[in-house]
Amino acid sequence: MSSNQRIGRSAGWVRRFFADAVRGRHIILHGNVHDSVLWNNRFVPLREALPEMLTSLRYRLIGSYDQVDGLTFASPDGAERLHTLLGGGTPPAPPGDPAEPAGEGPAEAARSRREAMRASMAAGAATPVTYATPEQALAAIRGALAQDREPAAFLVDFAELLLTDAEHADRPNRDLLVLVKKAMLEAAEVENGLARNQLVLITPELSAVPSWLYRNEPFVVPLEVSRPTFRERQVFLSRDADSFFRTAPAATSDQVNQSVRTLANLTEGMSITDLGGLRRTSVLERVPLTEPRELVNRTLFGAREDPWARLSGRTADGAERLGRRVIGQDAAVRQVSRALTTATSGLGFVADPFSLEARPKGIFLFTGPTGTGKTELAKALSELIFSDESAMIRFDMSTFAEKHSAERLTGAPPGFVGHENGGELTNAVNARPFSVLLFDEIEKADSRVLDKFLQIFEDGRLTDGLGQTTYFSQTLIILTSNIGAQQVAGWLKPGQELPTYEQVSEHFQNAVRDHFNNVLHRPELLGRIGNGIVPFDVLRPQHVDAIATKFLGQLVASADRVGTTVNIDTDSVLELIRTEMADPRSLQLGGRMIRPALDRVVLEPLAEAIDRKGRDHIFEVFVEPGARIATVS
Repeated sequence: MSSNQRIGRSAGWVRRFFADAVRGRHIILHGNVHDSVLWNNRFVPLREALPEMLTSLRYRLIGSYDQVDGLTFASPDGAERLHTLLGGGTPPAPPGDPAEPAGEGPAEAARSRREAMRASMAAGAATPVTYATPEQALAAIRGALAQDREPAAFLVDFAELLLTDAEHADRPNRDLLVLVKKAMLEAAEVENGLARNQLVLITPELSAVPSWLYRNEPFVVPLEVSRPTFRERQVFLSRDADSFFRTAPAATSDQVNQSVRTLANLTEGMSITDLGGLRRTSVLERVPLTEPRELVNRTLFGAREDPWARLSGRTADGAERLGRRVIGQDAAVRQVSRALTTATSGLGFVADPFSLEARPKGIFLFTGPTGTGKTELAKALSELIFSDESAMIRFDMSTFAEKHSAERLTGAPPGFVGHENGGELTNAVNARPFSVLLFDEIEKADSRVLDKFLQIFEDGRLTDGLGQTTYFSQTLIILTSNIGAQQVAGWLKPGQELPTYEQVSEHFQNAVRDHFNNVLHRPELLGRIGNGIVPFDVLRPQHVDAIATKFLGQLVASADRVGTTVNIDTDSVLELIRTEMADPRSLQLGGRMIRPALDRVVLEPLAEAIDRKGRDHIFEVFVEPGARIATVS
């Protein structure tokens, strides 16, 4: 019988399992080992599939060991056959049997145990055999693998809890490692060399098993049990389609098939267990299979209004709102608004209409001089999309400059300090999946951090140190950079004409591309950003008045909220602010210098006057000619 006939429709890794087993190699299964797998046209738990797989490979004695359940067998007579292969003697007692029944000698006690075991086997039970210590159990497995009379295969489950690194283990634990290694080395060939006795270790994390156990060893191979592929997810969902919530009138078969295909795409990276959860969500939340995107959103993010759907059709008005808040950056605001319109339209160059939509809603790189509104635009977008400025999550990438800092984003790997805490980025997005993510000064981050961004931009998800997947499909990602800003000082010399916005834009786009291509050597990162590079203009004198007026309006409104009336002579204040901002050193720092100037000129004398006269007074604020601060009366 060919391998294809033996395994039927099965997961891709199953074929490699058969190939390695036939070659006589012991296997360390790792990865998605606690899930159901596609085996021989069925979805079954891995621990149910493995004995059947080994049986199809003609192994006749198949056992499984862990420290809680002891040694169990695929067939009812497995314990007795192991006892025979090991040369007879007193077999270990089944769980709960006394070591020696009262009134019986050693021979009678052994006979009673064997009879109890046979009675259990006759009832069809896979009788567990307990050993006093793991050393004894592994020694029995070693003996069974070394014999050449009957093809034998054994599974060691939860291997990560049984086998610790020899460098961090005491003598008994090191002995366990030696036992496993010797069991592998001594495994005999049976049936005239057509098969070799097999040991299979099972662990979720390959890193939890000492690498010297398999590295550069011809007789052992690690094999990842992968998450289900698109085809496997499609098969599972097709078989389970009738169990989803149904609406009236019922969907046609074509609609169901299209929905299954879409759902299989949208669930990339999910396990079979996760897919089973989709059905429960469908029934409890009354979301039919024919609404696959809503079903995935409900499963990942809970029941909530989709702010992206609310944004559709409002981006024209949104551009005006953004422009009122971010002054002097009309080109940048228009570019971002156009991108948001595209993101919410459902249009795109997609060959498959049911393809995965897991990438972030938008990816931008804001570049330009400091103090020109990059962070302000990010806050304004958060307010526009999510009606909440606090939905912006900010990361200062200058604090991610060290080699190990990438671990902060997704959490330390198992065995390292802080592993149980998860990652700063993944935790934040899990807490607020609908958010704007702002990464300030991205050029200062270590290259390992940039690797994380590549994965987010391409796949829309990250897996943290705890093995949990975080999805970024509902986020807007903004990177900021000051690359090329050092040339701004040369543009702002007294009497020198400022470059046009087109010249500013070309300068910063060239500076960014040169830095990523020739300094960071990461052109692929720019490729993921695509047309998302958004150059910001320098602060031009005509915009100083508008920014200062906006701040003065906020000051008057804040006074009104606490019951104080403030009247400001705006013209006289603006005259002084223009003088302050004419200094090239102030212009070089952009709009952020307007606020400190207003603090000194208006806010501080106003606060002192309120302290003297009380909040019930009506305050008049003006700047006398030649004065450096406002007069408050």
